[in-house]
Amino acid sequence: MKKRGRTWRCRRRRIQMQQPVNLSSTTGLITLRQWMHKADYHGNHLIPALFTDTGRGLMTLKPLKVDDVIISIPKRLLITTQTTLDSEIGDYIKSCTPKLTPLQVLCIFLMYEKAKGLNSSWHPYISVLPQVYTTPAYFSNEELTSLPRFLSIQAQQQVLTVKGAYEAVADILVTMETMFAFCHGVMGFEEFRWAWFVINTRSVYMKQDVSEFLQPEVNTYALAPLLDLLNHSPTVEVSAAYNKSSQCYEIKTKTPYKKYDQVFICYGPHDNTKLLLEYGFTVPHNPHNVVMFEIDEIIKYLTCQLSSQHSHGALMEKKLQILHSNQMTSDLSCSLDGLSWKLQTVLRILCMDFNELNSWKRILTGGECSKQTELKSKQLANECIQGALNSNQETVQKVRLLPTSQHVDLVLSVCEERKLILESQL
Repeated sequence: MKKRGRTWRCRRRRIQMQQPVNLSSTTGLITLRQWMHKADYHGNHLIPALFTDTGRGLMTLKPLKVDDVIISIPKRLLITTQTTLDSEIGDYIKSCTPKLTPLQVLCIFLMYEKAKGLNSSWHPYISVLPQVYTTPAYFSNEELTSLPRFLSIQAQQQVLTVKGAYEAVADILVTMETMFAFCHGVMGFEEFRWAWFVINTRSVYMKQDVSEFLQPEVNTYALAPLLDLLNHSPTVEVSAAYNKSSQCYEIKTKTPYKKYDQVFICYGPHDNTKLLLEYGFTVPHNPHNVVMFEIDEIIKYLTCQLSSQHSHGALMEKKLQILHSNQMTSDLSCSLDGLSWKLQTVLRILCMDFNELNSWKRILTGGECSKQTELKSKQLANECIQGALNSNQETVQKVRLLPTSQHVDLVLSVCEERKLILESQL
């Protein structure tokens, strides 16, 4: 046999390190699959695996063609508001005044079933759920205060939203602690926050009837065991819906897969900022990444400020009136493909003089602005981009001073993607 050299061994080691690790023999996941099979789940071609790039996910043991069903979860394995209303705490939930929302009901049900431990019929599923999440509501105060403005405002809002949601049901949870001995001490904010993010990061969209016992609002949350191990990819397409005929929640792929590939679903065309805020992860080289600019930031770099001479102030006031009345002060973005049409249009309007501003509408229909305005708008764009780059670098330096954590790594990954976009436009 030919003797293999060091290069061959290194290459083989690299390949082995990149191969997914089969997790189907893990105790918790064995129990989950056995429990699901007893409830008429018949899927055997998807198995849990650990991937180097995404962590835990699902791997296919056979090739999948376009329109193949990836996974089909029977109705009896879905956790919905009806599951709660039919459970042993259903009568109590129905008696609550004011009526609860679907999200509140599901949070309470998850907390209750988790508190039951091994005595819960849902324990095989609940036991394999993440115990903590990496969304901003789990960030430390130090991490929150170090976030850049584009993340900070929404992150702080998320923290307040979760706290407000808990306070709205706190009295109900206290009552449950007195009603059920096993609930004592485990129905507080930490447990509620966990349940809130289980639902908001892992549920599937499933339109359900409005219940007379709940608030009359759209009810679309459903938790689907095993299905929620499917990771997000911005480059795949799927169709997902509850099949009334088979009484299963089904996902069909619009993307083919080879044997042993990781199978993905798509949460939607979200950039990394939204993915971090809502799901607690980012995607490298996400094609939907954008850098957003606020109108106030753009004006800051404009040489013609409102505080300048009266004529310039009047001119700026007229420009802002045009932008506001035509809904052109938001969604101003740039990506690797360049500045959005809306941002370019705003920059041109802001750089027009009095005479040209009188016919500003022509640029909406493809007309050109003057060469002087075009030049000024490009200069203004460069100043805005450079300013955003400087701000981004300041954030990176501040965040790198924090103790190493997954939260820090996620914020740095968002900043790195922003840097790549901004540098590509200079």
